[in-house]
Amino acid sequence: MKTFLIVAILLVFQMSFGQKKWSLDDCIAHAKEHNIDIVKQRLENQKVSEDITIAKGDYFPSVNFAGLQGYNLGSSFNISTGVGQQESRFNTFSLSTSLDLFNGFKKKHQLQLAKLGAEKGAVELDRIGLDISLNIANQYLQVLFNKEIMAVAGEQQQISGEELTRLNALFEAALASRSEVLEMKATASLDTKEFVIAQNNLLNSLIELKTLLDIQNIEGFDIETIPIASFSEQINTPNAQIIYENALTINPQLKATRLASDMSEKNIKIAKAAFYPNINFGYTYSTNYYHIQGTEDVILNSQTGEFENNDFITQLDNNRIHFLGVTATVPIFNRFLTKSNVDKAKVDMEISKVELENQQKELRNKIEIAYNDLVTARASLDASQVAYTAQKDAFEIARAKYLEGLITSYEFLESKSKYIQTQSERIQARYDYLFKIKVLEYYQ
Repeated sequence: MKTFLIVAILLVFQMSFGQKKWSLDDCIAHAKEHNIDIVKQRLENQKVSEDITIAKGDYFPSVNFAGLQGYNLGSSFNISTGVGQQESRFNTFSLSTSLDLFNGFKKKHQLQLAKLGAEKGAVELDRIGLDISLNIANQYLQVLFNKEIMAVAGEQQQISGEELTRLNALFEAALASRSEVLEMKATASLDTKEFVIAQNNLLNSLIELKTLLDIQNIEGFDIETIPIASFSEQINTPNAQIIYENALTINPQLKATRLASDMSEKNIKIAKAAFYPNINFGYTYSTNYYHIQGTEDVILNSQTGEFENNDFITQLDNNRIHFLGVTATVPIFNRFLTKSNVDKAKVDMEISKVELENQQKELRNKIEIAYNDLVTARASLDASQVAYTAQKDAFEIARAKYLEGLITSYEFLESKSKYIQTQSERIQARYDYLFKIKVLEYYQ
């Protein structure tokens, strides 16, 4: 197969939406903006911020207005008073306010709890962002890996095609056997199959990356290549213990668990507030209006013997009442409810402490494993690079001998197979190393 066909196919994958190739930073930034888990956490954080507003609002007095419109229907005769009762309507209006003077510092702890919840939400957003970054980096590298594998498959397909063309010409000139031609034809077919598989794997990996990024249109989507030299040499970073000690203070999962423990402590104090007396100040202003149906709003002045106006406005003005009061509520016995709530809050705090200890142990193990994996991956990369260089040289020599008729097609194909294997192993080792770097960066 001609080289230009392989180049043309690769160019198809190098075309990008709007002639743009997405870098790893572009992918991560896009995901942090549009990923569904990120969006959900932002919304959760908005809810928590409202908890702070509610907690602050509890320090202000409450103010309420009430209005009542009532009717007494049906005339009757009161036997006890000997007075006939007629149908009437009445209104009552009140404006009241209430302010907690003391409630065992419950409001103070509730505000602190809400602020801790907001801080925990921000840390959770960081944690989700880091997890997404690692997942995208993994998939990004998978796409690059599949690109190189496809390029290798294309190269092998080209070599097989060229050799098959050459052998066909030799066979026509009676300089090659039919078995050699058939064997090379079978090899060329297998190489074509491997190229098609590699092409499909690349397409699928691009789709998976697009799904992580929540990009609706995959047409022409492509990413930039990452030179291995652009990665920092993590093999020279501090040892696993130093990385672990730094991670103890910056790891978002540990931060979230510590904040959960602090929130449990605040819940204990909130529950204990129910042991203290509650002191409340209250003020109410009220007035009312009364009207007998079918009569005028007048009242007899006993001093002058004359009827005076007693309409709606007059009654509201004359019937005003002001109430001031301070109420103290002292808890005596509430069926052990407060004590049980305090005990439950203490258990929650102990659970948080145990979870924190367990997460610290898991973090240490993961960092040590990640560090050892990186060291191993670097050694594997160096070894595979040496093997690839040696096998490439060996293949070139074998190919030259084959063209000169000094070795059989079987020996040539065997050398070609080893060359393909070392190519694939080198590519695998390279991207395994790059991903191990990203994993260690995740913990740092």
